[in-house]
Amino acid sequence: MWLRLFLAIFVFCLFHDSTLAGDQSRDPGRAILVLDASGSMWGKVKGRTKVEIARESIARLMKAWDPEIELGLIAYGHRRKGDCEDIELVLPVARHRPEDVVNAVKRLNARGKTPLSAAVKRAAETLGYSKERATVILISDGIETCGMDPCAVAEELERVGVAFTAHVIGFDLKKEELANLQCLAEGTGGMFIEAVDAVSLTEALSTVEESVAAASPAPRVPPASRLAAVLKSGMAPLDNQEINWHVTATERGPDGTYKAIGKYRHVNPRLRLGTGKYRVQVKTGLVVAETVIHINAENPVEHVVNLNAGRLTLVGYYKEGGERLNKRTSWNLYAVGADADAKRRFLDYTNAADPTYTLSAGSYQVELQSGLVQAAMNVDLKPGDVLEKKVFLNAGQVSLRAVLKEGGPPIQKRIHWYLTVNAPDKKGEYKTLSHNSSPLPTFTLGAGRHRFVVTAGSARKVFEVDIEPDRLIEKNVSLDAGQVKMIALDKANGQPLKKVRWTITRPEKNDRGAYDRVTYSSYHTPGFTLSAGRYRVVIGHGGTQSVSMISVKAGDNKEIRVQVQASP
Repeated sequence: MWLRLFLAIFVFCLFHDSTLAGDQSRDPGRAILVLDASGSMWGKVKGRTKVEIARESIARLMKAWDPEIELGLIAYGHRRKGDCEDIELVLPVARHRPEDVVNAVKRLNARGKTPLSAAVKRAAETLGYSKERATVILISDGIETCGMDPCAVAEELERVGVAFTAHVIGFDLKKEELANLQCLAEGTGGMFIEAVDAVSLTEALSTVEESVAAASPAPRVPPASRLAAVLKSGMAPLDNQEINWHVTATERGPDGTYKAIGKYRHVNPRLRLGTGKYRVQVKTGLVVAETVIHINAENPVEHVVNLNAGRLTLVGYYKEGGERLNKRTSWNLYAVGADADAKRRFLDYTNAADPTYTLSAGSYQVELQSGLVQAAMNVDLKPGDVLEKKVFLNAGQVSLRAVLKEGGPPIQKRIHWYLTVNAPDKKGEYKTLSHNSSPLPTFTLGAGRHRFVVTAGSARKVFEVDIEPDRLIEKNVSLDAGQVKMIALDKANGQPLKKVRWTITRPEKNDRGAYDRVTYSSYHTPGFTLSAGRYRVVIGHGGTQSVSMISVKAGDNKEIRVQVQASP
């Protein structure tokens, strides 16, 4: 599929330029192919190197090549490693024999860096782009690695060029590599085709074929109609955000869809289309707008699409005049109908600290959440508004740590924190609102008193915290407990025993004549965290049991050895 795509776009780029010649005489056109021969081209796609695929693609193309079409070949990264100056005009712009082009590509040995911006600029200059039409076709499998900005290069070539176009085929690109190659194409009125899988390649081929069908004769130097989007009529065009444009025919086809003509992601794309009407759909942020434009090939203008929208930035604070929230936040955005009884409609969720939305004019509700605290605000957005709204949580934070005794080090393992409701239910139980097993948790809570329970092993402590808006409280919680490691020794030889069962109970019987169990372990040398006090320890080994009494003090961190009569 990638080979078919390459052939389609390559032939389209050249013959489309020639069909734009105003007269009907044969104008074969001139173009330069810029080929990525950097070291990454040795990477494989489905078991074959990208170098092999490129060579085979060009070989197939040249079998049906029109020898009257003037073609040049520039390669980069094929001679030296680590050299950003490794750009070579391999074949001058001329009417070459097909086998000469194929052999020239075969001789390229991928090895170096990726100076793609400089290579495209070199190709434009070779074609005399400032005086006549110039078409460059770039095939690359990676991003610029030599410090130039492809977007800036596109702007310069577009500004200076009489009719400069760069078409880009991005082959096996990572997601983060797309943007710069896209702006190189779309900033010059060219096409960007991403070769990633069968589905996307099929869609790209369809777009190319429809673009070919939509092309019509035009003057030799084609007009440059531009698109721009504004929040409101009379405002300056948007120039600092992602905008997606979709240009189609104005009438639906038999299948009920609009015939696609071109897709662009440039802020201010250039269109090279013949005289006629076109449907333009623009998407930016959460706004979708649509209009019909009329292009006059003899008098190109900038077509401005009114989004009838505004921009909304949301900023969260613990309290009015307090600290700005910059982490552990989330936002929900809803559309609110004009009818007070209408249900709100969910639009977006983000955990960005200060999100900015582009929205159609209307009414919205925003919800800010941090920890267990939530605050909401209604916003009316008018066309052209650029608003910043502050949302206040009326909340603070508490950072907790548990210690065995006052002044001791924090407990690092097997610790659990429970935030509960402040009052018990009819059964006398406190519902848990949040649980955290971090040794040093931080809770964001609304102003007021909150009830916590902390447990470490069998030690447990209930405490309360008073939260104040925009204040971080650091609280040490003393469990008045100790940690003990139990070891059972064979009474006969003093050696540690394995396969031991440990049961720790209260030291005295309850009203039913039984010992209340505190904790249990079947590990042969267990560690227990116990509240300060006395305990009864039952040690089981085989068919025997031994009972021992132990005492634990707050802050203890000790080992207790118990001699046991081992079972035979």
